[in-house]
Amino acid sequence: LSTCNRTELYAVTATSDAQDRLLESFGWWPHALPFAAWRRHAYQFTGDHAMTHLFRVASGLESMVIGEAQILGQIKAALARAHAAGIVEVRLEIIIHGAIRAGRRARNETELGRNPVSAGHAAVATAAQLLGDLAGRGVLLVGAGRMSEVALRLLRNRRIGPVYLTSRTLQRADRVARPLGGQAVEFEAIGDIVDDVDIILSSSDAPHHLFDKHAVEVFQSRRGGRRLLIIDMAVPRDIHPEVSGVSGVNLLNIDDLHMVAEANRVRRTAWVPSAERIIEEELRKTRLALEARDSAPTIRALVDRVEGLAETVLERHLARVPAADLKTRASMRNLADALAANFLHGPIRALRESPDPTLEASVMNDAFDLDRELS
Repeated sequence: LSTCNRTELYAVTATSDAQDRLLESFGWWPHALPFAAWRRHAYQFTGDHAMTHLFRVASGLESMVIGEAQILGQIKAALARAHAAGIVEVRLEIIIHGAIRAGRRARNETELGRNPVSAGHAAVATAAQLLGDLAGRGVLLVGAGRMSEVALRLLRNRRIGPVYLTSRTLQRADRVARPLGGQAVEFEAIGDIVDDVDIILSSSDAPHHLFDKHAVEVFQSRRGGRRLLIIDMAVPRDIHPEVSGVSGVNLLNIDDLHMVAEANRVRRTAWVPSAERIIEEELRKTRLALEARDSAPTIRALVDRVEGLAETVLERHLARVPAADLKTRASMRNLADALAANFLHGPIRALRESPDPTLEASVMNDAFDLDRELS
């Protein structure tokens, strides 16, 4: 599992010696660190500790940005690559699928990933909050740096348009705007397109203000006084603070966005205990699946049968519950999981402790119609 923030190797090994050799195999990994230095900073988990770590990673609890959504796709991609190489052991696959379930539930049943915690995401979310639907809204980006490119990509996901981009040179603006469906304009020509614009997002590296109160008042006169959102993400500021006094203008700066992002980070953090409860539930289910796999095919079939029935009934009833009612949906899932686990406890114990497992398995097959799961 290789991301911008981690390189991790997950494997099933037979002995502790094999675990050590696995770790040492990173010695030929293509990185610049000497192995001894790398080893001092590496971490190694085994058994349940390793499984718990993977579940936390999949749920976004170990990310630099708590609750970030990309990690689930990265885990799925890593599993697909391992499958393509033919190196996925059955137990490892059971564990990884359990982690993916935990990550999916953590996002669906909590608000861990619902509030933007980066300045760029906060800018787009704030624009939607102030202006409503952003579809068709015109946007002017001032500055052709990395921040403008990121903001433009985020805004394109909201189906905005038209998009204009200006920079120190027309060529520089065109290089960023063209691949993303935007149009480069000269800075001196902004007045010609401002009537098409509802959002100005400025992130230049200019050492002075680019827009003062008078300039924005001229913009507003050309726009008929329509609401204009100006987001100043530059340091130092591109927009003079007095612009906030222009009628119909909302001015936000990078400090405002950081405050929004920090408040959202606190909100996300408040959901961590709920996500950890989900992780523990999915860990219990995964441990049960691993035990079932090691005990007998009949136990696996029984677990699949009961959990499948529970999931079918749960989905049927969840369809009647509003998607926004997270508390009720989570309670219903907890109830379904608890009922399935309690129901399975007795039959599984009977299968494991029976003096005649073959006879017991035959009885279970007939009683629960397990032939389909066993075939």
